[in-house]
Formats: sequence, structure tokens, C-alpha cells
Amino acid sequence: ALGVLMGVSPLLGLSVAMTWLGVAWFSRYSSLAALLSAVLAPRYYALASDVLWWRFNGAIFGMLCVMGILLVWRHRDNVNRLLAGTETKLGAKKS
Repeated sequence: ALGVLMGVSPLLGLSVAMTWLGVAWFSRYSSLAALLSAVLAPRYYALASDVLWWRFNGAIFGMLCVMGILLVWRHRDNVNRLLAGTETKLGAKKS
């Protein structure tokens, strides 16, 4: 996903990567960081369009939304573990 975002715009990719790093740093959950980053990517794209380095393109926005939905669907087991409080934190040993 990060490669696709970097292809759309390096600034967008960097913004999403920094979001992932910040969420992972504070929560220690890689899956939560990935989920929030995927959900925020289309929002970052839409909010920064015509202000920063890209013009808003509906097709790209739609692709980012679909990519976010697919990533959340792909991580559905992680979502269930997060909700149950059983997701492994970064740096924790598996039991």
C-alpha cells in the first residue's frame, strides 16, 4: 500500500508512513497503525488536494478508498483481536 501511495504522491506516502509510525509508536500495535493509516490516506488526499502538490482526481480518490476498504477487510482478524484485547503488541514475545 505504501508503494502505491508513493506512486500517487511522495508527500502523501510520507504523510501516511508518518501516521503509521506515530500510531505504532504510541499504541505499540502494528495492525492498528495500518488500519488507521489506510482509513486516513483518502482523507489526506482529499484535504491536501489543490493545496499541496496534486490536483484532486476522483479516480485516484476512489482507488484510495477501495484500497483502504480492502486493507481493513484483509486485517479483519486483527480487528477482532484488537476488540478482544488479545492483539500482540510490537516488541512483545508471543505466548
